[in-house]
Amino acid sequence: MNLLHRLQLHNYLFWAVVMGVLLLSTLMVLPYVSAIISAYILAFLTRPLFLTLKVKYGTTLAAFFCIMITIVLVVVPISLVTLEILNQVGGVSSGQGIANMVDTFTAQPFLKSLNIDSAGLKARIVLAMNGIVNSILESIPAFVIGLVVTLNAMFYLLCKWDELSNHLKKYLPFKDNDKMVAKLGSTTDAIIMGHGSVSVLEGVVAFIGFSLVGVQASLVFAFLLFIFAFMPGIGTELIWIPLALYYFSIGHYATAGGVLIIGLILWIGIEFYFYTRFVGGRSNIHPFILLVGVLGGITVFGIFGFIIGPLVLVNSIKIIEEAIESRETKGSKNQILHEKYQK
Repeated sequence: MNLLHRLQLHNYLFWAVVMGVLLLSTLMVLPYVSAIISAYILAFLTRPLFLTLKVKYGTTLAAFFCIMITIVLVVVPISLVTLEILNQVGGVSSGQGIANMVDTFTAQPFLKSLNIDSAGLKARIVLAMNGIVNSILESIPAFVIGLVVTLNAMFYLLCKWDELSNHLKKYLPFKDNDKMVAKLGSTTDAIIMGHGSVSVLEGVVAFIGFSLVGVQASLVFAFLLFIFAFMPGIGTELIWIPLALYYFSIGHYATAGGVLIIGLILWIGIEFYFYTRFVGGRSNIHPFILLVGVLGGITVFGIFGFIIGPLVLVNSIKIIEEAIESRETKGSKNQILHEKYQK
């Protein structure tokens, strides 16, 4: 084997090792992508507080305080809400909850002609709800491990934010990396602080309202509405309109009217007035992109993908747009230089 062939073989082996290491690293990191992105979201939210505390307490203590505040204000409430949702879903799916609801609904005059198999329908609903509960229970160990990864990654991101940002600017292949990082930051702000704040507000209002008017499993419906609120213009109506129609169809007119009033408050008061006045100016994200981001995010990242999905999708689109723009600009410059050279 001559020297050239040996050098080529060396080169092939080198790149094979590099690709193998990259593949193994990807396989190891892949289960924790959701946790790492969640850490970025939490670090982004707590960074203003971190910068304030850092002046007085230093980097490490400021990051530690932010972690503690996140546990108290985010982790504990999410855990309590999840437990209550499991309790409500379990209560409805067991005993006579589902049976009474299905029997009452299928007994309505306008549905009798459809000859609905109420027993089969009840069995399918109970099976689906039990499957959801079991799936959540089985995911608890993974959730705990992911939480540990998230909090550690959040601590690291808070402490090394500027350093990581400078590294990102250095390696981004765009004509104006500072502008690109600013775009990514504004997009993240629009999704988390903009759409996120609206969704939280709608979820809280829905839970309080549904509880007051007597909606069964009010927290479950409020949580679903909270998720669908990330899809402005088409989201929350998919929850409160069918819910109002259901209670109207079974003769619970007071509850149906209450749900309708709550829905109008969400639709007119929050989605039109609050969103347009306080959020709309900071967000130019198309609703269809948010819809795909929410649905795709839940499919890929699980139940909390309704935040991660839009964030990843929208920022990916921004990066692609900037890459195309940079390539077109570079192509135009090369064309001008070529024309000058020809002359």
